[in-house]
Amino acid sequence: MPAPQPTVNLKLLIVDDDPNTRDLLAEALEVRGARVRALASASEARTTLVAWHPDLMISDVGMPRENGYELIRRVRHLSVRDGGTTPAIACTGYTRPEDRARAMRAGFDAVVTKPVNLEELLQTIVQVAGVRGPVAVDDADAAPDDGAPGPEAEDARTSAPDS
Repeated sequence: MPAPQPTVNLKLLIVDDDPNTRDLLAEALEVRGARVRALASASEARTTLVAWHPDLMISDVGMPRENGYELIRRVRHLSVRDGGTTPAIACTGYTRPEDRARAMRAGFDAVVTKPVNLEELLQTIVQVAGVRGPVAVDDADAAPDDGAPGPEAEDARTSAPDS
């Protein structure tokens, strides 16, 4: 059975301090039609979230300086207009039930474990983003429903070092 294509035209923000994981996830999701911004730090993620309005964020939990738990807590304190309700998936090597519970309490909508099983991630994206079918290409760069201005011109992928 071919892999589902739930990411067609979705704007996905990936946050992971490991460049290999970041690049592999970005490439796998871009091949399936997603528009991806892959970043190395929580601070970059917050700035991009507010400016770019992604449909979903996938974040590592164990990052230096500001970890994924801190990132999602700060995101959840943002206004709706600034992305405070953006669906978010924790991507983590911490696999105990209490680790999953901690991620959910922090504000993530779902958890996938590392190493990432792509099929599991795709199914989780479908579930969390509420994807029912491909997003129309014409709507891809439309202004968000909340009246915020549309996204700036985008690169296919952004991957900047932690500052």
